[in-house]
Amino acid sequence: MRIKTAEKIITKAILETKDRKDGELPICPYLLGGMGIGKTQSVRSIAKGLNMFLVTTNLAQYEPSDISGMQMPDGDTMKVMRPKWLLSDEERHSLITESGYKGVMYFFDELPQAPILNMNIFATISDEYRIGDYKIPMGDVVLCAGNRMSDRSGANQMPMHLKDRLTTFEIEPNLDDFIDYAIKNKFSTKIISWLRFAPEFLHKFDRDANAIPTPRSHERVNTMLSWGFDDATLHHAIACQIGETATASFVTHMKIHDKCPNPDEIVNNPEGALVPEDMAIQFATTSMCVSKADDKNMGALLTYMKRVGNGEMLTCFIKDVVSKNRDFLQNKSIRYELTSNGKLKELVL
Repeated sequence: MRIKTAEKIITKAILETKDRKDGELPICPYLLGGMGIGKTQSVRSIAKGLNMFLVTTNLAQYEPSDISGMQMPDGDTMKVMRPKWLLSDEERHSLITESGYKGVMYFFDELPQAPILNMNIFATISDEYRIGDYKIPMGDVVLCAGNRMSDRSGANQMPMHLKDRLTTFEIEPNLDDFIDYAIKNKFSTKIISWLRFAPEFLHKFDRDANAIPTPRSHERVNTMLSWGFDDATLHHAIACQIGETATASFVTHMKIHDKCPNPDEIVNNPEGALVPEDMAIQFATTSMCVSKADDKNMGALLTYMKRVGNGEMLTCFIKDVVSKNRDFLQNKSIRYELTSNGKLKELVL
């Protein structure tokens, strides 16, 4: 399942769970997928979109008593204390009344890597929204995430009674979803155009490698590009993140950027500006045009993109400018292209 599809369903499930009636079972979404594909980032995005305060607990790093609550002497009896991950009534009240949050989202990460005792404790949390005498208030929600056993991430076999209490979304990496995220977060056009040209490097699992290309490692590479390293040092730094094979491909693609037409020349002369024949340079040029795009020059850029790759790059350009800013859907030139080309409209929307 694409991560955007999962986000749409999970958002609806959360809204329904927040407003559930007494006695109705809550829905606990479980994002299952490979390492570094954006599960945690997706949860952050959902929380931000719903204006909910996010509390993250790594189930693999805590003792069972930290999840269930410590037992402390209370006179002649033992009292179970509120677990650290659960906000107090005072903390929650302050978040909602003073900070304006719409509730609390409790996110339990690394579920399959957790000890079996933690899994069993979490089964009650996910299904009953309580732990001992402490209840998760109405308006708050619980989510979890983890890796598959096949990912060699230390995941354990989860008991069936826990699986039965979760709503599992098995996530697969998707290029368009990552490009959408990269554009919104102003990634270098070098990374975006490279992955458009070589999508096999979006997520390439190798159980014997120390570094592999994943959406998460690409984000780190994007940060490294601004560190000012010389070419040789940058090559080594990137290889530490995505491995030597992917690095060799990326470094070669970076050199292509110097061969791209000047974006200003494209805007000023869209019908006469040079059109590269090499497909890698076409992808790089398309990403540069996306970065340059605004309402005023959109018509010129669209005119040029129709000339690139026999119009093949036009789809990539429109998809990416819409990811950059959804308001571009109201641009007169964009609307004309989508209205006159039903197949293009379907691909973009």
